[in-house]
Amino acid sequence: METEEAAAAEQLQQKQLQQEQEQWRGTVEAALPSTPASAAWPHIASFCALHRYLPGIDVCELAAGEDGCPGCVRYVASLAPAAAGAGGAGREVASWAREELLEIDGGARRLAYAVVGSSMGFGRYVGSMAVVADDEDEAAAAAGRCRLVWAFECDPVPGWSLDGLLGYLDGGVKAIAARIEEAEAAAAA
Repeated sequence: METEEAAAAEQLQQKQLQQEQEQWRGTVEAALPSTPASAAWPHIASFCALHRYLPGIDVCELAAGEDGCPGCVRYVASLAPAAAGAGGAGREVASWAREELLEIDGGARRLAYAVVGSSMGFGRYVGSMAVVADDEDEAAAAAGRCRLVWAFECDPVPGWSLDGLLGYLDGGVKAIAARIEEAEAAAAA
């Protein structure tokens, strides 16, 4: 009986090791029902403006290179909530990442980036964000709809599950889409 338990424990350990060595991949999408791709793209192409569109990102600034050029690095951070009575002053960084722009293609409306350092346990992480014209049918094409497609490939992240990361990114892409829609509606008003 002990041999069966030992074999089962070793099999479980081998399965966990294999999962840890596998690469995580995924894609999340969000629709922008009133924004054409040509209007959405400048919001995404502005590499150091992520804090305007992704809730929870309080800081996004150029750390190296020239904004929007491959090789530039942005520093993004989320700040801890302010202490009671502090009025927002003295907030400390809760989590941060440095992300390098790998490529940007205005014609394809796509950019790719890599996490080159972080406090969140990311090892290798390469992501892309694309703005895709929604031309599935004539009505969608005529309305000028588009969608954001956020794809990634990374090493497993300690403390996260793949489903947890996908859920986080799914909420993020939907929030980015909503903020772009709001910005475009305000600009049109």
